[in-house]
Amino acid sequence: MDTDPQGGAVGNEDERVDRYKSIIEAVRDGVFVVDPDGTIRYVNEVIEAFTGNGREELVGKTFETLVDSDLFRPEGYDRFADAITALSEDEVEEQQLTLETARENDRVVDVRLSKRTREDGTREVVGVVRDVTERERRVAAAERKQKALTELYEVGANASLTFEEKTDRILSIGCEYLDLPYGFLTRIDGDVQRMVHTVGGHELLQPDASAPLEESYCRKTIQSDDLVGMRDARTALGEDDPAYERFELGCYVGTKILVGDDLYGTFCFAASTARDRQFTSDEREVIKLLGQWAGYEIERQRFEERLHGLHRISQRLLGAETTEDVARTTIEMGSDLFDLPVSAFWEYDAGADALRPLAETDECLGIVGETPTFERGEALVWESFESGDVRSYEDATGQSAAYNPETELRSEVHVPLGEYGVLISASTEPRAFDEIDIESLRLLEALVTEAMTAVKREEQLVERGEALQRQNERLEEFASLVAHDLRNPLAAATGSLELARETNEERFFEWVEESLDRMDDLIEELLDIARGTRRATDPQTLALRSIVGEAWSYVDAPAATLSVDDDLGEVYADETRLLQLFGNLFRNSVEHAGDDVTVTVGRLCEDEGFYVADDGPGLSDAVRTDIQEFGEVSSASGTGIGLASVTDIVEAHGWELSVPDVEDGARFEIRTAGGHGG
Repeated sequence: MDTDPQGGAVGNEDERVDRYKSIIEAVRDGVFVVDPDGTIRYVNEVIEAFTGNGREELVGKTFETLVDSDLFRPEGYDRFADAITALSEDEVEEQQLTLETARENDRVVDVRLSKRTREDGTREVVGVVRDVTERERRVAAAERKQKALTELYEVGANASLTFEEKTDRILSIGCEYLDLPYGFLTRIDGDVQRMVHTVGGHELLQPDASAPLEESYCRKTIQSDDLVGMRDARTALGEDDPAYERFELGCYVGTKILVGDDLYGTFCFAASTARDRQFTSDEREVIKLLGQWAGYEIERQRFEERLHGLHRISQRLLGAETTEDVARTTIEMGSDLFDLPVSAFWEYDAGADALRPLAETDECLGIVGETPTFERGEALVWESFESGDVRSYEDATGQSAAYNPETELRSEVHVPLGEYGVLISASTEPRAFDEIDIESLRLLEALVTEAMTAVKREEQLVERGEALQRQNERLEEFASLVAHDLRNPLAAATGSLELARETNEERFFEWVEESLDRMDDLIEELLDIARGTRRATDPQTLALRSIVGEAWSYVDAPAATLSVDDDLGEVYADETRLLQLFGNLFRNSVEHAGDDVTVTVGRLCEDEGFYVADDGPGLSDAVRTDIQEFGEVSSASGTGIGLASVTDIVEAHGWELSVPDVEDGARFEIRTAGGHGG
């Protein structure tokens, strides 16, 4: 074996180099070696494959060769040269670079450079190259998704925008995120698809445009249990597909919109040309969220519209002078409000022991003909009337007691009106009524029953020459209380629902459930008020601080401030009605003093009880006197109805209410000593 002058084995060095090279050639990362001046001395096969240049074309050349070949941009060379210089001058031990290629199908690589001193004392730089294109693409996709979700949340949370404005903006955000020109929200009504909101210039995808469902892309979405995405719709459907022939959309993605458990329509995006890639899991997730948002928003909007509509109906019912007036108002306004074109109203005739028709819609007459009178025990309507419970039939023709099994009508909702009669809404479609329809009809039943009670009493009072003022005031109180006491928990439920939709966090769903439970309790009490059977309180020992906090959470006044004494103590009271008391006092402060009011809740030092005060303009002497001496205020709506509710709750618990004359603001003192809570 040959030896060098120092006695070392020259062959050992060559063997070691060969062994290192064999290892380097076997790794999956690219490896290269350059001199301090940037001259390439070695590359492995991975580098050859990545650059598209053979080893003989690279060794002896510099990084500039790769720039000249258009593999890297000039700025990439500058960064590489700076890194080599820093290593050569011992400024650092290692350098990390991320470079993008300049050719088609851009790739992204991480380059790790480290210096090395050979046994002969010469220096070199070893580079390891790893393709991180997919990693960078995933990061970019995640950033795009986060940006889109942030924009969607900001639009959804903007209370100043209407549903139409929100939908248009969200469709535009979706189009930008997916890089598709067309976005549309549809309504599916039977076998027809109608465009409700659209963006983009497609002539057939415009608001109010309609098409047979069988000729729409959305039929695939309706038939599927999941989102439907077609990168190449022409191939997926076929050129002779009626939807492709009609719309000629090259790609499509859509998801169902459910309102409750019922299909409303679809939320979709499309383009006239095929897409160059499949819809990713992130993109599909965002589209599903859009469909869920639309369902929640439509449900909230429908519920709010119906609450306002119920209030309008109650105002019309106040002017009813006969049972025929009540029936006509109920049928005309109720069928429009709830979109129930086939509806009829029967009044119970005690003398004949029969249900006789008072009013019906034109469409009902067209389908049924002359509305029949029902004798006792005849048909399902009598079962519903005698049960006193709202009943929903998904397909009434399958019931043994159906009056006419051959009728075109299928689903029906029967709404008993106490002792006064029955309201029925029907449809030629099975399962046509959802939970919102049924719950809305329950509220309508309370209004109609109270109106019938008022009319009957008016008829009796007219015979005796007496006025019906007291009953009208009770009905007006109920109608105002519905809008007044439900507003805050409804706003809390809506806000939590929007947060839940965007984040899918369990705590927001729990907030929605709590708000809805509170609304349910309020509705039960309001219905009792409407029927004149206001229930006694259900008292228990309650921590006042917790009740105050929950009541304040329903107040929609972000600029308002609540100040609470550390020790409010406990009180023996009905939880729901105590929440009403604080809610009405808080709302009174906001309405009178403005959104920036400061409300204070404290404990009465000298007596058992508590107080609620604000720094607003205060109450007039006349109002304070009315509240303390008569338990009422002159206003029949707005703040007046809220303070009237406060006096009612105080009286129900056997407490004492006082409204002292204070220098600044208003102060309500409630003394609970001697209260019975029942």
